[in-house]
Amino acid sequence: MKTQTVEQLLSSLDHPDLDLINQVRALIAQAEPALVEGVKWNAPSYALNGNDIITFNFRNYGILSLIFHTGPKGKDTKTGQHLFEDTTGLATWLADKRFVVKVVDGRFLQTHAADITQLIQTWAAYAANNFEPIH
Repeated sequence: MKTQTVEQLLSSLDHPDLDLINQVRALIAQAEPALVEGVKWNAPSYALNGNDIITFNFRNYGILSLIFHTGPKGKDTKTGQHLFEDTTGLATWLADKRFVVKVVDGRFLQTHAADITQLIQTWAAYAANNFEPIH
């Protein structure tokens, strides 16, 4: 079976938020050029050194979510100590090393582009450090 590209995946979708999805993709590419875009879990996903760490969830129309995670082999811990302090206020923590950012529309994306960029860059830095605390 041929590996599907993100473009092929998105062209096969009849999704009302396709423009917003592409705007977020562009922001991610600009925020952290080391991330490699691919398809994982039937959605655009971004890997660093072969490990997927950010994945779209756009199954709930009207809300586009970015899941920041440690990859398919990563382990969630629930100590109540988040990996870092989110100064943007955009992260909804699901576990110590996993959170979601919800992008509700283009205006939200434009308003919070710098904050989302910061979260992407911070997450990539932690991924490069095997999700260990950075001092």
